[in-house]
Amino acid sequence: MKNKPLLFLLLFFWMATSVFAQNQSGALGELQISIAPKFKGKPLILGNQLYFSETGDSLYIDLFRFYFSALKLQKKDQTIFQENESYHLIDAEEPSSFVLKIKEIPAGTYDALVFNIGTDSLINVSGAIGGDLDPTKGMYWAWNSGYINFKIEGRSNSCNTLHHAFEFHIGGYMPPYQSVRELKFPLREWKIEKGKTTFIQIEIELSHFFSQLQLANTNSIMIPSKDAARMANYFAHTFQLKK
Repeated sequence: MKNKPLLFLLLFFWMATSVFAQNQSGALGELQISIAPKFKGKPLILGNQLYFSETGDSLYIDLFRFYFSALKLQKKDQTIFQENESYHLIDAEEPSSFVLKIKEIPAGTYDALVFNIGTDSLINVSGAIGGDLDPTKGMYWAWNSGYINFKIEGRSNSCNTLHHAFEFHIGGYMPPYQSVRELKFPLREWKIEKGKTTFIQIEIELSHFFSQLQLANTNSIMIPSKDAARMANYFAHTFQLKK
């Protein structure tokens, strides 16, 4: 048969691909990321814990939420693994949201962990979605057809507002006021092992955020703006990787 060599070639390719896929599926591990919101090194307590900022404000934090998304593991600046449907809402009122379990990661060594704080423009123009992106989670601006990347609400006697409240609802996906921020942390001698769970902790030191503010002057940002983009920069600097 004239096509016999071609059939053998296709059969060989199929067998090789199958063996490769089996080997890959058998060499998978898991990553568990623990999120730890803190204020001056101590676990964040909502509602009734009085905090003091470096700028002299006394304050209570009543609400803290943000989106953790677009998780990637890289080696030599090349993305080796990227989580599918990577949108996680971290909510200080829901401690279970502090633990992210990322499964089916190819075993191997990696030298960088990359993720976004907030949601990308594609999700924002797609309209409201379910899961952690469900509008009932309180992180979607119906009037603006976009997601809030992070929220911090609380009270301070420094605020000349109703109930001395401060509110930072930071979002925006259109230039020049994009507020999503990509963070990249180097990893040294770090690996995912077959059939095992590797643990990482990410601390969020909120005192760094408030050290950039004087709540008497800045206590409410609720729309995409230059100030919102500046707040996104402040928030990005609160993240620290602890292995």
